[in-house]
Amino acid sequence: MGFLDRLANGLGTLLGVLVDTTVQVIAGIKRGYEAYKRQGGATGANVVDDLTRKKDRLRSVNDEIMHLRNQRMSSGSLNDRARRRWDDLRAERDQLLSELNQGKEVRAAEKIIESENVIDKVEIDLETTHVLQYNAFADTLGKTCRICGRPMKLQWKRDLSVAEPKDFYWGCTGWYIQQGDKRVCTHTEKLQRNDYGLMTDTTAPEFSVTAEEFGIILTDKGTEDVIDTRLRDLKSDLAKRHRGVELATCPVHGENMVLRRKQNATGLLDAYFLACPYWQPNNAGCTFIEKLKSGSQLAALLKSETGRGVL
Repeated sequence: MGFLDRLANGLGTLLGVLVDTTVQVIAGIKRGYEAYKRQGGATGANVVDDLTRKKDRLRSVNDEIMHLRNQRMSSGSLNDRARRRWDDLRAERDQLLSELNQGKEVRAAEKIIESENVIDKVEIDLETTHVLQYNAFADTLGKTCRICGRPMKLQWKRDLSVAEPKDFYWGCTGWYIQQGDKRVCTHTEKLQRNDYGLMTDTTAPEFSVTAEEFGIILTDKGTEDVIDTRLRDLKSDLAKRHRGVELATCPVHGENMVLRRKQNATGLLDAYFLACPYWQPNNAGCTFIEKLKSGSQLAALLKSETGRGVL
């Protein structure tokens, strides 16, 4: 990572801070942020503009890469000139992704500094696992797979109505990417003791109840219908504006994920998923998707995109 020496995400949460104090950690972030500014690093509106330009260029690069990919699939090969162009584009994409990650880190630091008065430490136990699930929604900055170098995400056993701390682990995002009948990377890591400490904005209404209570609330049919309506509206709004979800990106293409809904869902927690903009059914495009299987993920999505969670 750059000046952030802790794992963080765009929600303004710091992860892996069980043994640290909030004052110490935020003071360190402020020092790093100010040093970055003194060195001429883009911040504030400038970093937002810079991120927008790089995202636009990334989209163009990805479009051309996908065009060459489709060309290769239809003809069986690429000529020398096209192969060189392919290599150049992939190198440019890697550079853009690195620069975008730096910008995300700046934005995360700014979010943390802006929210310092409401940030508090949460130690994950049986009553607060939904707080960890909430933060699994956004990309985690700084956590990479030691096997393949891809980003890692917080995961848990998805068949549980209420997950326990021991059910969480770090999973390589390569697991979601298939090449033929194999997954690109299946590496996982157990959470270490320090990983069960978060520093986050604790004013979210979802955090005022226990994990079990939150799960019970979501079983109410009326509540479920309201949340589903809001998610449908969000999906429609994002589509009209040709926008993806701000805090979640495809680890392959680096673009913001698209909110999608299954046609034959069995319930709210089976209905929604995030997909790469280049995703297509039947593995015709990018295969990276992320299912939104918990109420906490849906709450984080709604909070980050609309300003209000599910409660």
